Amino acid sequence: MVLVFGPTTGDNGYEQSLLFVLVLLPILAGATYLIIYYLVPNYLLKHRFILFGLFTSYTFIVAAWVAEMMVMFMLVLIYQNQLQKINPRIHDIGYLTGTMFLVILPAIAIHITRQWYREREVNARLKQEKLELELFARQKELDYLKEQIHPHFLFNALNNLYGLTLEKSDDAPGLVLRLSELLDYILYKSDQKMVPLTDEIKHIHNYLDVQKIRFGDRLNLSINIDAGLDHYEIAPMLLLPFVENSFKHGVSVTSGHSYVSMRLSVNSNLLHFEIDNSIPTYLPEKSNHGVGLANVSKRLELLYGKHYSLDVQQFENEYRVKLSIPLERGKYE
Repeated sequence: MVLVFGPTTGDNGYEQSLLFVLVLLPILAGATYLIIYYLVPNYLLKHRFILFGLFTSYTFIVAAWVAEMMVMFMLVLIYQNQLQKINPRIHDIGYLTGTMFLVILPAIAIHITRQWYREREVNARLKQEKLELELFARQKELDYLKEQIHPHFLFNALNNLYGLTLEKSDDAPGLVLRLSELLDYILYKSDQKMVPLTDEIKHIHNYLDVQKIRFGDRLNLSINIDAGLDHYEIAPMLLLPFVENSFKHGVSVTSGHSYVSMRLSVNSNLLHFEIDNSIPTYLPEKSNHGVGLANVSKRLELLYGKHYSLDVQQFENEYRVKLSIPLERGKYE
């Protein structure tokens, strides 16, 4: 800054500049501090631009006035009112003000830039922490919903087994075998985030075999599942509750012949699942959806957001569910 107030005007020109700069630095520091730590946060960052500009101008005017007082001090006490002995740039108010701008404005710009980067990092960290908490809460809710399905499904399966043992059916051993495979899937495989789609289909078949043993000839069962589904993954226990619901609230409450028709296909990585079942003309109110379907609907919302379609319709003698969800190709390719 000494060079800024040069060149010399005699032998002591740079000495004058050095002395003046030493006096000017505290003034510049005070003005910069006032602007950065008071005016910027209280006016500029709060979008009070007019007041910020007004008070900043006042700050520059006061700082320039104090600097000029220092010039007068030098003129009177050191040079005994001999103005010609003082470097002309020192008492040029325009030059002085411009120099102050060149010092203070970059300092303000650097401070605002650093503050912006700091706030951006803080906001990014808070956003990441919020996302992690949301994902954690979402996973906990999914786990809770799956844990609700486990005892619900187990209770219904044991009821089936109990009914056959009361009848002393020869099919009871086969039922126990299939139920053991189902329980293995429910208790151990369902803790995984994703399972092969073929695993879900296999245990749907196990469940249907149990129901065929239970209901015998009065059940008309139609199953249509596409081939070539080995490479896809699905969340465990996502389709099975719909199948169970068709029996619990359809076939099992119908006294005569009943039917269940299931179709499953995959097109362009989109799974289409449909299941229809007969219902009695007068369906009990408590048989509407059940705990299982309510939980699966909530799981679908948590897993897929808006990227799924679930259509549940109840007609006079039929209950119909249509589900479409996106699938991923997994490690089973």
